[in-house]
Amino acid sequence: MTEKETKYKAPALEKGMAIIELLARTPEGLNLTQISDSLGKSKAEIFRMVAVLNDLHYLEFFQTERVYRLSLKLYRLTHRYAPVHHLNNVAFPIIQELCSDIQQSCHLVVYSDGGGLILSHQDYDTNSNCLTLPVGGRGPLTDNCAGHVLLAFASYDNRERMLKAYQENHPELSLDLMALRNIWLRVKEQGHEAMPSPVLAGVYDIGVPIFDYYHNAVAVLLTSILMYRDESRNADFEHVIKKLKETSHLISQKMGFDEEA
Repeated sequence: MTEKETKYKAPALEKGMAIIELLARTPEGLNLTQISDSLGKSKAEIFRMVAVLNDLHYLEFFQTERVYRLSLKLYRLTHRYAPVHHLNNVAFPIIQELCSDIQQSCHLVVYSDGGGLILSHQDYDTNSNCLTLPVGGRGPLTDNCAGHVLLAFASYDNRERMLKAYQENHPELSLDLMALRNIWLRVKEQGHEAMPSPVLAGVYDIGVPIFDYYHNAVAVLLTSILMYRDESRNADFEHVIKKLKETSHLISQKMGFDEEA
């Protein structure tokens, strides 16, 4: 966890948050020694905090592997947070119809701490070849579809904060701001991003923004499409983009967005 100057100190709370953030980056889990070594603390300092977090069900202990992992409690709490809860409630039935129409799985991606976070997904059940991304999965802002959309439709101040957080989380990477600027200008002009997946071969990602009452881009509606050698099996991209935009516009309206306001 990055050390920052703060007005007040709460060492126990800081240790607890450091443990949670560490395990969030380590889905395979860590034992007590690995946690203390990673945080530069003694086992005695860490033991009581880990025990309390486990008792409060923020952590789970896996006896066979002797490791601690994050539980889903934080995930459940996040989904009770009013803006997220409202977005999911509004979008869920509308995206279900979209999935049936385009015969693809769809995802909602939101900005979180310098990157994109997969908030939820809807499957198209009858097509086993649809690609589903894991809820809670994260991606960088700079080289993927959802990140490009989030940057393109952010206000200047929000974009600056997003890029600053991204750089703080990835100090080893350099940003080509001119190249990024060209990307977000293109995405904003066309109203969507469509690009090959930076992670998976043979996958094409398409994303469009969802806006709220204040004209903030609060989420990206994303679908990831498998590409086949037999082109007759490929999705009609123009149709998919059209339906994504229609759906995102409808969700935005339900969120209070008014283009003319």
